[in-house]
Amino acid sequence: MTIRRFVSRLAIAGAAMTLSAGTAGADELRPFEAHYNVIWKGIGAGRSSLTLKRLDNDRWSYETRNVARGLFRVALPGDISQSSEFRVVNGTVMPEHFRGDDGTDATRKDVDIRFDWQAHRATGVAEDKRIEVALEPGIQDGMSVQAALMIELMHGRTPSSFMMLDKDRVKEYLYSREGTETLETAIGRKETVIFRSRRPDSDHSTMYWCVPEMGYVPVKVERRNGKKTEWSMLVQSATRE
Repeated sequence: MTIRRFVSRLAIAGAAMTLSAGTAGADELRPFEAHYNVIWKGIGAGRSSLTLKRLDNDRWSYETRNVARGLFRVALPGDISQSSEFRVVNGTVMPEHFRGDDGTDATRKDVDIRFDWQAHRATGVAEDKRIEVALEPGIQDGMSVQAALMIELMHGRTPSSFMMLDKDRVKEYLYSREGTETLETAIGRKETVIFRSRRPDSDHSTMYWCVPEMGYVPVKVERRNGKKTEWSMLVQSATRE
């Protein structure tokens, strides 16, 4: 994997970090903020942050912001970000507005999509292309899919899959629980549960080490190609209200 390709995936990594951040019940989600170091081939490649905010009783915003550093800063000097505004209705996450910015003045990699659940359509712009996609119940965006997952985990369930709108295509992502592990981290010794996410028929997967006592906030993430680790993200700080 080239440096440019790796840096371009920082936002995807940040979005995938958000496995869970609350306790039982959608109205008991708790705002939080976490910061991570990104490691590529043993090199510190950047920093990633995740922020979950309450907008009102049933509306939330979730944002990941990623900053490259060192040699990686040359490949992409701006901040990469993704954000979602979503509503939780009867335990179901319903995305409303998804935005992605690659940190440059150009728009060819940016995404801005609105979800109209009354019309059952998602419309907007993805990489300078106008899109319109039919919506089926349960479809998520790149950030809200993690909120949907967290609610499942809060109710003691590990979902087998989610459908996610990626630009102008709806894709399936499979999820599985892979075991437990005790980790020494920058925020202390933590008992974690390990989850895996992957596309069907793909050798690539993302592994998450999540802390139940922190509402399943992840403290470690690895992107793997088969058994080979391509990059990892390690928690440096985490606060929850």
